[in-house]
Amino acid sequence: MKNNRLMKNLGKATVAAALLATGVSPVLAATENKTEVKSNKTAAESSSKKTSSPESSKASSSSEASKSSSSAASSSSKKAAKKSAKKSTKKAAKKSAKKSTKKAAKKSAKKSTKKAAKNTKKVAKKTTKKAAKATKKSTKKAAKKAAKDTKKAAKATKKSTKKAAKDTKKAAKTTKKSTKKAAKDTKKAAKTTKKSTKKAAKDTKKAAKTTKKSTKKAAKNTKKAAKTTKKSTKKAAKNTKKAAKTTKKSTKEAAKNTKKAAKTAKKSTKKAAKKASAKSTSASSTSSAK
Repeated sequence: MKNNRLMKNLGKATVAAALLATGVSPVLAATENKTEVKSNKTAAESSSKKTSSPESSKASSSSEASKSSSSAASSSSKKAAKKSAKKSTKKAAKKSAKKSTKKAAKKSAKKSTKKAAKNTKKVAKKTTKKAAKATKKSTKKAAKKAAKDTKKAAKATKKSTKKAAKDTKKAAKTTKKSTKKAAKDTKKAAKTTKKSTKKAAKDTKKAAKTTKKSTKKAAKNTKKAAKTTKKSTKKAAKNTKKAAKTTKKSTKEAAKNTKKAAKTAKKSTKKAAKKASAKSTSASSTSSAK
């Protein structure tokens, strides 16, 4: 069993090394290696069986010879001879079987390793040839495809570069026109702004002059108005004083006149009363006389 395992491991290692050296994937050749290892196994087992059978027959013949020699001996030593013969035959059979199996295993291992090496070499050669062919075909196809793609890309780049050149020329022309127009517009705007600033400056100067004149005139007028108001207020004060004096005098005269009028009214009322009393007395006297 150990030899078979060693054989398996050796076969796998050699196959893997050969495949790696040639550049073939080990997955493709795994099935072939498995079948070859199985065939080597069966061959090794059959050879071990064949080698063990003649040696066992030899051991059986030697045991029979020892039995015949022991039967010629005495009956007392028969039992001991039988026991010793049995033990010796068992030991001899075991030793011979061990030796034969070891030799057969070594021979089968050598043969199987040689076969496995030959098979791996054959498989490696076949796989390398197939891989080389496949790689040649694939590289040829890839090269053709790459050449076509490069040609197409070159054409596309030519067209795109031509189109880009035309677009850039058109863009350059439009930018030239727009820059010229913008320059003219800026010049016109600058001129108009100059004129407007000059006019505005003149207008501001005129306005400043007119405001100066108007402020001076207004100051003069305010001074005159202040003087006239002063004079008028003085005159009004004098007139009010005079009016007050005249009113005082008139009030005094009016008071005197009212006193005089009162006195005269008193006198006249007294006179009237006297006249009335006199008339009444005269009337009463005439009536009594009648």
